[in-house]
Amino acid sequence: MTRGSVVISGLGLAGPLGLGRVELARRLDEGLGPVELGEIRLEDHLAAEKTYLDPNSELALVATSLSLRDAGIEPTAPSPPLGTGDTAGTLGMNFGTRLGNVTTTEAYLKMIREQGVKLASPLLFIHAYPNTSVSLCAIEFGIKGTCYNFNSGRWCGLQGLIGASDELRRGKMSVMLAGASDTYTEVTRPDAVGRAYRAAVTVACERVADAAARGARPLVDVAGGGLAGTAPEALSRALAEASVGQVELDWVLLDASEETSAALDLRTHTTNLVVSIGDCGAATAMLGVALAALAIGDPGVSGRLGGIGLSETPRTAAVVSADETGAAAVILRKLAD
Repeated sequence: MTRGSVVISGLGLAGPLGLGRVELARRLDEGLGPVELGEIRLEDHLAAEKTYLDPNSELALVATSLSLRDAGIEPTAPSPPLGTGDTAGTLGMNFGTRLGNVTTTEAYLKMIREQGVKLASPLLFIHAYPNTSVSLCAIEFGIKGTCYNFNSGRWCGLQGLIGASDELRRGKMSVMLAGASDTYTEVTRPDAVGRAYRAAVTVACERVADAAARGARPLVDVAGGGLAGTAPEALSRALAEASVGQVELDWVLLDASEETSAALDLRTHTTNLVVSIGDCGAATAMLGVALAALAIGDPGVSGRLGGIGLSETPRTAAVVSADETGAAAVILRKLAD
């Protein structure tokens, strides 16, 4: 592994696989059938009370707080120091959402229809943007570096992770957060296999040397990524960047249609995320990233992977997401001993 290798050193999630890393580990053992996310105590995750939050932003903030803490970084005052050299202490974030804050958008438009533009709430207006969630995360957690919102297909969470890895390899940031969130409403609920769930996932990424310097215990190497018009091409590009052959993959986590799965011609253990956990929009593939990172890199779950149908700990995994707008793939690999 080179000094420029990028690792996932923390993960946070809120959705149908539970709240945080401990609950996610339990699902690897017991099975991936989705559960309803219960009430979240925001005061356990945020420094200050909020006047208003769209449900999508709420989940994004909670997942990001959990990710930072899992990486050993205090959300309000990062410690120990992050990174080395010119980028020391620089925290950035890439965040994806397919639909944005649709609950607030629908409420704001309803208010306009019923009361007119002049009486529509300006508070709702500023919370209706697709980039509201990443903006609130930047404010809440003091993110002063790269901060991008990815608002496109369901693969945009993986797009953000690929971009975050690139920022780190180029030495532009010390730590990059990458994640996605989506919350469906009755209007936007898709006609898909399984159920539609609200979910958010954030992972903390850094260079392996920086993780070692601050005593972090990273989970997995982000070995490669690919973006393309189709899933087969995206996976091919990710495999090439990781210098991994498709036959070397131990596990594929797929966020795409059955037709796409057939086109990929996969010859290894495959988990269809939409069938297993329901449709979570852009967060679906990022839930796959969290599952794979934990299964590969957490010694505490070794031998307890019956819930996902694996007889032994995987060394490599591919997460692939695709729809009619494009595709993305990421290769995760076990860290060198």
